Amino acid sequence: MSPAVAVRINEALWLIVVVYLTASAAGVKPETRGHLTQSYGLLAAIVAAFLLPRLPVFRFLDTPASNPVAGALGTVLCAAGLAVLVWARRHLGRNWSQTVAVKQGHELVTSGPYRCVRHPMYAGGLVACAGSAIAVRGPWIFLLIILGTLFFGRVGAEDRLMARQFPAEYAAYKNRTKALIPFVW
Repeated sequence: MSPAVAVRINEALWLIVVVYLTASAAGVKPETRGHLTQSYGLLAAIVAAFLLPRLPVFRFLDTPASNPVAGALGTVLCAAGLAVLVWARRHLGRNWSQTVAVKQGHELVTSGPYRCVRHPMYAGGLVACAGSAIAVRGPWIFLLIILGTLFFGRVGAEDRLMARQFPAEYAAYKNRTKALIPFVW
């Protein structure tokens, strides 16, 4: 796959998912309290990831992979990761939140991809970022590093939040389900 095609496909895939997530956020349950700083932190991380490759010291990363195999492999990984992310989002339904938060009438979701891992949206997002980092490079490398760090922190925060919200159910769910990688972690 040519570098230009890999870049355009990756951009289109991410754009579609961002539009979907934005549109589907309209019907979610209200949070029990606001989490504006988390939202701004996520936005700042994304902006930083797209600005860093523009710095002269990182300019060498701001070109897509020239290897057609890397472009194709990265694009397939991106599509697969985003498919898992969307599948997980659909299973969360009205319980979804952009932030680590309890919703009014919150329900513990253990169906669909949540049968395999407790945090499939993060897992899918990381796989998609890794795929884009392979194919497109530039900001996606930084986004993988920055979001990876944020997501690993959020895994712990969400586990603690869900354990408080659903003490008995979440303990059993956590014992039988890995965090991000089925059968591993």
